[in-house]
Amino acid sequence: MDFKLTEEQTQLRKQFFDVCEELAKKRPEGFTGLEGCFDTDEGWQYHQSCAKEFARRNWLTLGWPKEYGGQGTIMDKVFLSEATGYHDVPGVDIFGVDMLAPTLHACASEEIKREFLPSIASGERMWCELWSEPNAGSDLASLATSAVRQGDDYVINGQKIWTTGAHRAQWAFALVRTDPQPERKQKGITFLLFDMNTPGITVRPLKYMDGSHLYNEVFLDDVRVPAKNIVGQEHEGWAVTQTLANFERSSLGAIMSMHRQLEQLVEYCNETKVSGAPLAKNPLIRSRLAQVAADLWAAHALAYRIVDAQATQAMAAFDASAVKVFSGELQARMARLGCDILGP
Repeated sequence: MDFKLTEEQTQLRKQFFDVCEELAKKRPEGFTGLEGCFDTDEGWQYHQSCAKEFARRNWLTLGWPKEYGGQGTIMDKVFLSEATGYHDVPGVDIFGVDMLAPTLHACASEEIKREFLPSIASGERMWCELWSEPNAGSDLASLATSAVRQGDDYVINGQKIWTTGAHRAQWAFALVRTDPQPERKQKGITFLLFDMNTPGITVRPLKYMDGSHLYNEVFLDDVRVPAKNIVGQEHEGWAVTQTLANFERSSLGAIMSMHRQLEQLVEYCNETKVSGAPLAKNPLIRSRLAQVAADLWAAHALAYRIVDAQATQAMAAFDASAVKVFSGELQARMARLGCDILGP
């Protein structure tokens, strides 16, 4: 692919960065990342206000098909993700905008698209992801939450865990088992959409050591969900899951966040003296900063390549997984470097 941006792309990318820079000035004190969105009422309100600003500019539908209100390209959406990641600005619902919307375009019926896409585009409906269970995490296909068909509804019973933002979200997309005895565990799973205010749903917080609140466990007791809310086909939700997971994994927001963190580390090293000399003069520190910088630009290029492959329908599942793994491991290396430089 050609990594050089057109003049139009350069201008649009700058516009995204300029708007996000202004929105960042309104950030509540102490706000950072996903924790900032979901932990406090002030953070959640800031997240929603940014979403409304992006919706007003039609930026939540970047890369969508035009018949559903879309504008721009997938690459334009990437530029927005870079800007929000670099400036630590929320407003783009990672579950609704980044994951569910493109999955609906790829897998859902026309009825489902018409019902759910407008509220994602307007930023009015925020989502959470009911996937993991106490005994089904990395081995997600082992999930046991049951959905039994009764007339026009499914009756759902089970437990989900580590659900980001379930205490804030209005709606959820969930994986449930509709066939209790499939020929293999990936079969018999169905992908459903439902209102988090439905009777029978209990959300219980799983707090961090410092008391902040991002994750939850969700209990489902005789929860009735309309059968028409299926995405894809009954028993065939695993294929929908794989489609959604690939949309999750360009990782450019996280990569740009690391770019900002690296800049902050470099600034700290330039300003902080040890034994009379700036830390930036230490050859070991310089070498480690340079290595992380090189890895960051490699991750950036890899992510651009994944997006280009998505745009041309040429992406394989392992391509998306590669950037997810590389950027995740890089985040760990960045954290270790920060701890080593900053100390206790």
